Amino acid sequence: MTQDVSVKGSCRVCETSMSRDTAVCPSCGTRKPWVPEQPTVSPWIVRFALWSGGVLVGLVLLFVAGMLVFGPVAENRERGHTPPSVGARPGEARP
Repeated sequence: MTQDVSVKGSCRVCETSMSRDTAVCPSCGTRKPWVPEQPTVSPWIVRFALWSGGVLVGLVLLFVAGMLVFGPVAENRERGHTPPSVGARPGEARP
């Protein structure tokens, strides 16, 4: 009785059983028919990128909210800060 030394895997497209060192699936012709078990990118890098992106989106949202509240739109609704009598003719009140 002989045992197969090569590690078995299945094609990611057609689920055909084959060895891991196969370059092309014999059934469907897919190149690199199996997906490696180890991640290609460190999980720490992925976590850092997601946190950085979240912080960046939060800062942009705070900036946009600040511009909506305190920006040019709010300036149009403000009243002048000078007393009503300044710049008015004598005997005439400023609205």
